[in-house]
Amino acid sequence: MKMNMKKIIILISIALSASASQKLKEKIEALSIPQDKVTPILSEDKLYVVNTRYSSLKFRHEFTISGANNFLVDDHLTSRQLSGSYRFHFNDTFSAGYRYSDYNNELSTAGKRLFEDKDILPDTDYAIKAWELFVNANVFYGKIRLSEKRIVYFDLYTALGAGKMELASGEVDHYIGDVGIAFWLGRNFSTRIGYKTEFYEQESISGIKQDQLNGLGYIEIGYLFGSGSRL
Repeated sequence: MKMNMKKIIILISIALSASASQKLKEKIEALSIPQDKVTPILSEDKLYVVNTRYSSLKFRHEFTISGANNFLVDDHLTSRQLSGSYRFHFNDTFSAGYRYSDYNNELSTAGKRLFEDKDILPDTDYAIKAWELFVNANVFYGKIRLSEKRIVYFDLYTALGAGKMELASGEVDHYIGDVGIAFWLGRNFSTRIGYKTEFYEQESISGIKQDQLNGLGYIEIGYLFGSGSRL
């Protein structure tokens, strides 16, 4: 009798274990993830973020004014430049434009002393006005975070141009190389800070011709029309 009781207890234990195991298996299967669905945690797909330009430049018109100072002018002169320009942006990288410039030339302290003491004018030529066509390329686009909510977007750019320049001695061809940084303020305003170099041939009062190089640092403020196209 005792032996039968032991067998009954063993059979009951086995049955309970099997039932518990079956319930555990059912719970595990209920928690399993269907093969056609994968949670973000288990996904092996790589995610990519495309950081598009805040304000597209494509097919937009830009008008600007700028002021510049010539740092490589003759020691006897000070020369400044006031310019107005127009740009057409073919896309976010390339643009082309036209610029007209007026020059303001004055005798420097050394030039005034030479004139006052010896009644002699410096034997040098100087620019009066200029106009040129240019092409511009934005080579790097980025942003600067000024605060938690304030971000300024910018482009590093380079440009080349050619045109005509009126000197005191007459009209000559001139060529320009330009580098700088353009800040985009909202969707319509721009500010550029740059340095451009002008190359041309000038003739002094005494008739001596020589190559001239002007280095002008400038600040430019502009307005862009339109909203740009992203197509």
